[in-house]
Amino acid sequence: MKRIYLPLLALLCLCANVSAQKPITLSSTDPAADYADLLPLKNQLSHATVIGAGEGTHGSREFFRMKHRLFRFLAEEMGFTVFAMEDSPIGAALIQQFIDTGEGNPIAIIREHFHKVYQVKELSDLVYWMRDYNLHHDKKLRFAGFDCQQMHYFHQQLSGLSTQYGLQCFAPLLNYTADTGITFSKAMEPIIRICDSLIRVLPASMNGVPEADWKLARFCLNNILAAAHEFRMQQDDWEQSFNTRDSMMANNIFWLGEKYKGEKMMLWAHNSHLGNVYSDSGFTFRPMGEHLRKAYGQRYQNIAMLTGSGTYRALPDHHVEPDTAHAIVPPIAGSAEAQLQAYKIPMFMLPLHKSGIRGRMRTIGSIASEYQFTLWPVALRERFNWVVYLEKTSSAATL
Repeated sequence: MKRIYLPLLALLCLCANVSAQKPITLSSTDPAADYADLLPLKNQLSHATVIGAGEGTHGSREFFRMKHRLFRFLAEEMGFTVFAMEDSPIGAALIQQFIDTGEGNPIAIIREHFHKVYQVKELSDLVYWMRDYNLHHDKKLRFAGFDCQQMHYFHQQLSGLSTQYGLQCFAPLLNYTADTGITFSKAMEPIIRICDSLIRVLPASMNGVPEADWKLARFCLNNILAAAHEFRMQQDDWEQSFNTRDSMMANNIFWLGEKYKGEKMMLWAHNSHLGNVYSDSGFTFRPMGEHLRKAYGQRYQNIAMLTGSGTYRALPDHHVEPDTAHAIVPPIAGSAEAQLQAYKIPMFMLPLHKSGIRGRMRTIGSIASEYQFTLWPVALRERFNWVVYLEKTSSAATL
C-alpha cells in the first residue's frame, strides 16, 4: 500500500505547489470593487503581520488605487489597522488627526507636508475612506509615515515641543544657522555633530514632559541626524546615503510597531525600498525590506507592482512641478515585464517563491526618465514575495 500511496501523495504535493504558482487574475484596481478575486490571499498571507505594497513608478494611478484596494481588503478581511507610507511622519500625524476628529483639510495637508509625487487624488481618496471607516467601526485605522528625508518638518515639530515644554536642551540644534558660503552637503556636518552630542547626553525621560511627547522629541532628533547623514553622503558616497535612509526608514517602522504593538501594518513605498536586496551595475545597498526581513522573517511579505504600458506622473527635474505627460516605454526583450506580459492577462498577481522570472526590471523614481530599466537582470523571487502586473497604467491625478 505504501508503494502505491506515497508516490501519489508526492505527486499531489507537487501539483499543489505548481497550482500555487498560477497567477491570480485581478478584476479591478477600483478600491470599491468586491474582494472575490483577492480572497485567495486570506490563506496565503495569513501569517503576515507587515505587508509592503510597492510601485515601479511614483506616479501611476492604478498602482495607487490597487494599494488602496489592497489596504481595504486587509483591513476589512484580515484585521490590518496601520497604513504607513514613504513620506513624512509629521504630515502623516496631521492626516491621522483628520481621520480621528475630522479637523483639518487633508488635501491641504497633503499639498503642504507630503512629497510632490504623492500630492495626488488617489492618496486623498484613501484618507477620506479611512475617515469614513473609523466613523463606522470600533476598531480604528491608523495613518503613519516612515521616511526620514523631511528634515524641516522634524525640526518644526522639535521646535514646537521645545516651546510647549520650555525645553532648552535642543537649543544648539534649533538655533543652528548654516554658513551661506558652503554647500548644502557641507552644511550637514555641524548638524551631525550637534545631534550626536545631544543623543549621547539626553536622558531616557524628562521631568514635566509626558512620555509620549519625549519619545516623539527623540524620534525627531534621530530622524534629523539620519537625514543629515544621508544628505552629507550624497556628495561622494551614494551607496552609503541610500543605506542610511533605508536603515532609518526600517527603524521608523520598528518604532511604529512598538507604538501600535500587536497591530498589523501595510506599507506603501517604491519597489526598490521594499525589496529584500538591491544591486544594479555595481550599485548595491541594503534596502529597507532587507532590514524588515531580518527582523520579521516570513511575517514580512512584499509585493512589487509593475506595468507594461501607459503614462506616469513625475518631476521633469528637481526644479519644477510634476506633470503627467511621461510615457511608459514598451518592455524591452527579456525583461521581467516582457515575461509577465507573456501571460496575456491584463491584471494579475503572481506568487514568486518558485518563479523563474529573471530579467531587467522597470524602476522609475521621482524624476522622469526614458531609461526605465535596471542595467542588470533581476531575479524577482530574490527581491519579492509577490508581483502585481498591470498591463496598462495611467498618470496619477494631481491635487
